[in-house]
Amino acid sequence: RSPLRLAPFLAAILIGAAGPAVSQSAPPDAPPRVFAPRPLTIGEALRAALYGNPDLLDSEDFLFSARINERAVASAYLPQVFPFFSTLRERGSGLRSQAYGLTATQQFPFGTLLEGSAVVTHAPPESPDAPYVSGYQLTLTQPLLRGADPVVTEEPLRLARRQTAGRARSLEIVRRRTVLLIYQIYLSLAREQDAVELAAERMERAHRLTEFSRARFLAGSVSKLDVLRAEQQEAAATLARNDAQNLVDDLRDQLRRAAGFKPYFDFTIQPPVDLPTVEPEPGGAVDGVSQRRPEAIEARDGIRDAQLAIRIAKSLQLPSLDGVLSYEGAGSGLTVGEALSSPHSALLFGFRSRYGLNSTVLYAQRRQAELDLEVRERDFRLLEEDLGREVRRNYRRLDSLRRNYNVAVANLEVAETQARVARLRFEKGLTDNFDVVDADNLLNSARLLELDSRLSILTARLDYLYASGFINVESFLQQR
Repeated sequence: RSPLRLAPFLAAILIGAAGPAVSQSAPPDAPPRVFAPRPLTIGEALRAALYGNPDLLDSEDFLFSARINERAVASAYLPQVFPFFSTLRERGSGLRSQAYGLTATQQFPFGTLLEGSAVVTHAPPESPDAPYVSGYQLTLTQPLLRGADPVVTEEPLRLARRQTAGRARSLEIVRRRTVLLIYQIYLSLAREQDAVELAAERMERAHRLTEFSRARFLAGSVSKLDVLRAEQQEAAATLARNDAQNLVDDLRDQLRRAAGFKPYFDFTIQPPVDLPTVEPEPGGAVDGVSQRRPEAIEARDGIRDAQLAIRIAKSLQLPSLDGVLSYEGAGSGLTVGEALSSPHSALLFGFRSRYGLNSTVLYAQRRQAELDLEVRERDFRLLEEDLGREVRRNYRRLDSLRRNYNVAVANLEVAETQARVARLRFEKGLTDNFDVVDADNLLNSARLLELDSRLSILTARLDYLYASGFINVESFLQQR
């Protein structure tokens, strides 16, 4: 029924053996084999997510359910045939009479209704002249006033198709958001892993500073305050490393959940350096955004729904007047064939009408449909404006991050130089370690700023592609 139902198999192909395995030839007392974490690229994570993300699977099931419902509704516009058989026993004589035949109807989407029936009745033996009686009727009914608009009759089928189209758009929205989610978690994980490495380097520098400060304190060249300051710096670096490691573990769990991996799947990541799609210019991104975003397309179809609801309400307010054309026949005979082959038929034509005196409900339905159309049109205009604002906001954020990254790179160079000078001055005994601690803190902040700016650019580019509607899920799936 759906490729997503192959999720366990395909995910296994993508990620391989997700957990540790024990060799069958290993002795019972052998230590368990430890496997290295599997390298996981962003492309593999995206492909696994589109086959195993729980929210995506739910959307796929909703779409499949809508398609089944559409087929069920469409079947009502196919010929409906109902064979029947009945028997009646007289209480006094015990004689039985039988009737059998079939009825058929055909409702056309443009309003015409075709009905037919054919019945053969077998009378008891007390009527030897004509034990079989046949009757058949074929009636064509066409609304002329109320319900004459084809949208009235076709509305159930149109609504079923609209539901299918809406579910398909919802699935596309979830697919795009899944790409966005995987990238956000993946880049956040890359950021925290680099933060762990930076914190480890900071711990090493703080440890060397502590050892050097203790040696100088024993030599009497610095005070006890320098030692305490260095120890405090080392403790702060340790806490920062612990916090970063906790975030790494949390983000790894989030990625496992978003991509549909097993809880014990161990992996390492390889941060992407670029996106497979180039973002457009602001002018081209804003123009036509409502044609590219599924949310706007669905809102535009909602306006069409409201317009058709007004047409239906207006049609239902009209008096009922149907044109009826009927062909009827009846026959009798000693056999079924004789009863059917000797009919007496008639062709009838006329009109049928009815009109309720209380039209308040129909008037309320029309006014409700008109108000709903006004609301939907107003909401759609606001949505178009919001989408344009969202595109411009994401572009300004992307442009700001790019400019900030240049500043962060220059600031990092200055911080590295300042840290080297401060450490050199302290090692030569020209000053205490206050400048070293201060310069090291500035260096750590500069490195984190450069890291955040570099990875945030990729996230901002992806947000900009999503907001402008230029995100192509298939191109992201082709990443390695």
